[in-house]
Amino acid sequence: MNEELLTRLVDALESINNNLSEISISLDSLDKNIDGCISVSQNGKSRHICITGDVTTY
Repeated sequence: MNEELLTRLVDALESINNNLSEISISLDSLDKNIDGCISVSQNGKSRHICITGDVTTY
């Protein structure tokens, strides 16, 4: 019984680790995209997010 429980625990921890790795990759990608959309003022005290893309009006 203890061996089965430990096996299930190891499987669950490996699954969590894999999911966290995938989340980390997604966050790194998002961070790179956001860096390209932030402009800093000349005095360096303020930041602005640039929003670009197609705009459609209905």
